[in-house]
Amino acid sequence: MPKVVDVNSLSMSDPYLITKEFKSSNEFSQHIERLAHNSGSFIDAIVDYCGAKDIDVESVKKLLSPSLKEKIKAEAEDLNLLKGGNKTFKLPI
Repeated sequence: MPKVVDVNSLSMSDPYLITKEFKSSNEFSQHIERLAHNSGSFIDAIVDYCGAKDIDVESVKKLLSPSLKEKIKAEAEDLNLLKGGNKTFKLPI
């Protein structure tokens, strides 16, 4: 007799749920870039996407393309969100 499995009781990881929606990490990164174009911020786009899908923000870093990671890093540096690294501090003007 076949074993009955309750699908709701299975725990699926966040990257698994994301890759079910997108075929590749590149496709996911392009989706985030489109969201950022509308919202004006890459960081906000990722946080909004993860909040809407109830996904941990840390789980998407494996799915970001290197170019998107650089854009996020540049945005974080402009907002003075990174410790160390850039020694030329900018005053918000």
